This record gives sequence, structure tokens and C-alpha cells, in this order.
Amino acid sequence: NQILQDLFDNLPMWDGVMETEWGRIALLILPIFEDELYSDPQKLVQVVIEALEMAGRLGAKTVSLTGLIPSATDYGCAIVKAVEGRNDLPKITTGHATTCSTVVLTIKKILQVSQRSLENEKVAFIGLGSIGISTLRLMLKCLPHPESIILCDVYSKQESLQHLQRELSDDLGFRGSLQIATSSSSSELPLEIYDATLIIGATNVPDILDIDRLKPGTLIVDDSGPHCFSPEQAIKRFEKHKDILFTEGGALHAPHPIKTVIYLPQSMKKNMDEDSWSDEFKPTNPHNIMGCALSSLLSSRFDDMAPTVGLVNVETCVQHYQGLERLGFQAADLHCEGYVLQVEPNQPPNSRN
Repeated sequence: NQILQDLFDNLPMWDGVMETEWGRIALLILPIFEDELYSDPQKLVQVVIEALEMAGRLGAKTVSLTGLIPSATDYGCAIVKAVEGRNDLPKITTGHATTCSTVVLTIKKILQVSQRSLENEKVAFIGLGSIGISTLRLMLKCLPHPESIILCDVYSKQESLQHLQRELSDDLGFRGSLQIATSSSSSELPLEIYDATLIIGATNVPDILDIDRLKPGTLIVDDSGPHCFSPEQAIKRFEKHKDILFTEGGALHAPHPIKTVIYLPQSMKKNMDEDSWSDEFKPTNPHNIMGCALSSLLSSRFDDMAPTVGLVNVETCVQHYQGLERLGFQAADLHCEGYVLQVEPNQPPNSRN
């Protein structure tokens, strides 16, 4: 409570602004801790509305809900219901169409870096909520189909996985091997996952993927929050053996540099020494931007990338994917928690026996 009062005055805070070729993005921080998002949904909706009012005063046309905010607000539907009848607020979007497009671009990127083709991969999806399912559908729409797919939801949603299995075959034309891997434990993955050559993470269970059990040559694209594997162990194995590749799935590389200005309240500056200041604000690649943050600007500028609330459909994801490629966006370099993987050209990950 003291932190929220001293730093935020218990109000949303304008944290910074990003200048892009297509317009500006304001970054707003909500005065609520992550562990309160699900425990106090009414408070979350109220502070989001306050942030929407601030965004409107700043001139925003669309506001994207980043991180866990979409899932904690019924994918934005709870907010839409709470502001029904108000015409003075910006539109909102979960940003999920752009996020899923970013993950698929990252799949494309990690395959290019490793000099491999999706047609020859055995792909496992860990976590099949909104992001996981939409990413899978978009991948099958926009990229070549893999050799096989393993579906895994750590909460063992057997019936919904079987329905998804039929959809992939009947509606999306997947003709490869389809396997459902379930586990009775929410803290341990089934063994079949470690047979995969490409793993896509979209779960909220941390460290569930054991880095030491991965086969040499395994590729990981993770859009989980927190990460589904230990970044420290992954970095250690990469530096020692160079036999795996991994990356976060939500960051884009823009065709032009993005200028970012960050604001810090005076009370925070007073409590930070030079070392902590340097550690908190390390230089980053000026071309990088999170897909969920960019989504609000795209929806404001381009009619074919409309804002979305609720569960996103595959047609909307395709529009966002094609829009990103048209504008010259690619996935960011392979990275995790600020660590950038140094991969030499023409040196794919080792496949030790």
C-alpha cells in the first residue's frame, strides 16, 4: 500500500512513450500488483477504466491490454460490459491477434536460424488456452504443416483437446500425426513432450519443461508467463553445448528504430543508486517492441487489423500476421530475460547423440 501511494498516488501512471513510424504509443502502468489480478477482479476493472480515461486524455484511439490483464478480465469482456454506454473512452483490444502473429513469426525465425524446415519438425504445444490454440491455428494457416503435432494442456483437458484434434484435421487440413499428451500432474509434463523437436510454450505453469531432458537439437519458442522453463538452465546448456535454441515468443523487430522515453517519479529516483539504475535500464535493441504493445497502434491505424475482445478467431489473426509482414516486421533476435543468443551463421544447434 505504501508503494502504491508513494509512487502512484493509487492512480495509473504514464510510464513512457514510444515513437514509431506509424505513431506514438503511451505506456501506462496500473496501480495493482500481479497477484491481485485474479483475486480482486472488480478492483482490476476499476483501475483499467481509470487508465482508459487517462489514455483518452492523452489522445489514444485504442488501448491494448498486456500481460495477464486479458485473461483476468474475461479477455476484455468484463471491461466492455463495465463501460457500456460510454462513448468518451478509447476502444480496447486484448492484442491477442498481434501476439499470436508475433509467436508465429518467431517460429519462422528460429527455424531460419537453425536452418530447418517446419515440414520436418515434431511440434509440441504446451498450454492450449487462448494464445496457444490461436497460435496453433495461425501456424497451420500461414506456415507449412509440420510432420507431427503433440497437444498438451497441463490441466488435462481431455475433451477439449479431442475436439481441437478433430478441428485441426477437418477444418485446417492437417494430415500429419496428431497426438494428445496428458498428465495427471500439473507440475510435470508427459514424457512424449521430450520427443518433440520444436516446443511452443503458452502456459502459466513455471519451470514445467525440464531443460536437462531435452533432446539435442530441440528448439523452444516460449510465450508463457512466467517462462515454462528455467532461463538460467537454458542459458547454461546453450553456452556449454550449443545443442538447443530458445527464445521468448512475443517480441518483434521493427523495420525502423523506435525511440523510447521512460518516466520515473522522483520518489523512485531517490531510492535507486547508480548500480540499480544501470541494471534496471540497460540499453536494449531500439528496433524491438512487444507485439501486444504494438497492437493498439496497429488497430488505430489500419482497418484490416481491428481491435479484438473475447477469444480471437483465426481469420483476424491471419489479417494481423499479413499486416505485420506487409509493414516489414520480423521476429526479434533469439533472446530470453535480456540474454541474446549468439548464433553464428551456418552453425545450427548441435545434434549430439
